[in-house]
Amino acid sequence: MIKLKHVSTLFFVILSTLFVQAQAEYDVRFLNAVGCDDSTLLVDIEVKAADGNTGFFMSEQNYRFSYNRSAVQNPTITRQDLTGFVPGGPGLLGFTLYSPHNLTGSLDTVVSYNVELQGGDGSFLTSEAWIRVGQVSFDLLEPDACYELQWHETVFPPTFVGELSNNQRFDAIGTVYGNVSSCASCLLPMELISFDGIAEGCRIDLSWRTASEINTSHVIVQRSLNGSDFEDIGQVTAAGNSTTLQQYSFSDYMMVSADNYYRLKQVDQDGSAQYSDIIQVNTTCIEDNIGTLDIFPNPIQNSDVQLRLFSGTDAPASIVIMNIAGKLVLQQDIEIIKGVNQINLPVANLSAGTYFVQIEGANWRSSSEKFIKVSE
Repeated sequence: MIKLKHVSTLFFVILSTLFVQAQAEYDVRFLNAVGCDDSTLLVDIEVKAADGNTGFFMSEQNYRFSYNRSAVQNPTITRQDLTGFVPGGPGLLGFTLYSPHNLTGSLDTVVSYNVELQGGDGSFLTSEAWIRVGQVSFDLLEPDACYELQWHETVFPPTFVGELSNNQRFDAIGTVYGNVSSCASCLLPMELISFDGIAEGCRIDLSWRTASEINTSHVIVQRSLNGSDFEDIGQVTAAGNSTTLQQYSFSDYMMVSADNYYRLKQVDQDGSAQYSDIIQVNTTCIEDNIGTLDIFPNPIQNSDVQLRLFSGTDAPASIVIMNIAGKLVLQQDIEIIKGVNQINLPVANLSAGTYFVQIEGANWRSSSEKFIKVSE
């Protein structure tokens, strides 16, 4: 009887120790519709330590979820991102995705995505960063239907993440299921419904509207002279997730020719990108302002001044700066191009005062502009 008591006590201590070691909490989420076309839906699965958790080494995972069989079917693993892990589950080769339950009613089909630690310390989870476990692909039956991707907390066994502690595996507890996906149409990350541009003097105003956005990060505005070779000229932050009309705008003050081509590079939160159609915006700004020189900011306090010259040709030229008494104080040779020239001119060595700047070619001169440098 005494021995049995000691055994019971020891068993209780072991259980208590396991309970203490298994206090890690985690979040798990879908990033649904990260990419889709007319026949396929791709869904990312991500996990991290719950907010306030100091972090732990993830050793294994089993993700159980259901989906709407009338909208999608045939889930398969298309990408496994974790290193040091091997597929788990039944079967000779250890299938990564299988269906242990075929339920009807509100739960539809429940599938299990199982990953086991092969060796090493596992993947360290923190509360600051999501780790992508992998990606599941579905055959798309109805693009406009609700996918109803739902985690399972109560269906036995529920979704779980294993914790590696002292070279032993324990189930993390206190699971928080985040970002449950439902009724997300199979749209591109950003559904662009319009993209327009209009010339206003020596400025081109671009505007675009989106009907919906899924996990969007930002939009990079690009410009081209020939409609094929583009360069980045600006960036606009996107709404992120939206099902309502969003309006955006961007102004290009540095168009470089009479014919300008623009497109939008729409960047998702996972770094993937897609491009809008190309639009062309024509302007008479350059031909109307040949030889015109702009200067900004004015007055200046820092060491550089910005010049903008509208030129009708490619040619060598010189920047000439004179003080208010007409004395030459700075001269710098440059090469200008046909169109708009943006020139950064260091003037740190100039003392505070009033100056006149002009750009001169072999047989032409720009307008002469005044600027004031004040004491810093």
